[in-house]
Amino acid sequence: MNLKELAEKMLNEGFDPNTSNVNDGDSFDLPDGIYDAILENVEYRVNNNGTEWISLTLNIINDGYENRKYFANYWLTEKQLERNIKKLWGHAAQVFGVQLTPEDIANIETAVVEKLQEALGTQVELELKTQRWKDKTTGEMKEFQNFKLNPAVDTPF
Repeated sequence: MNLKELAEKMLNEGFDPNTSNVNDGDSFDLPDGIYDAILENVEYRVNNNGTEWISLTLNIINDGYENRKYFANYWLTEKQLERNIKKLWGHAAQVFGVQLTPEDIANIETAVVEKLQEALGTQVELELKTQRWKDKTTGEMKEFQNFKLNPAVDTPF
């Protein structure tokens, strides 16, 4: 199917680019739960504001969710730095079998990424749970989906 055929199919199925809600129920979102996933990529990222993070790309392999991607991000902001370094370091050792040193952590954008890339293809258990709260300033409801990684319980692949 080419792109024109896909666009026509979507319109015939009721999609209206002017009115259809494209923000809720996005097919890229994964509902809270436990998933089997494969580590597909590891990279150091920086956005336009200078925020740094390590991103693990996990490919979901569960029926009904095959080939969906989840990006497990370890934000390296001052507010979350110690917590996320502990989480990343622990996941490296406990989930991926990768031993990091303080020298590796000091060179996180290269050494940590290179060492974790040795674990590409590793199957893991990914647990997602959404936290919801009311913003004290605006009164708006906010939410953030947290992740936990564990070694795969059963590795059929």
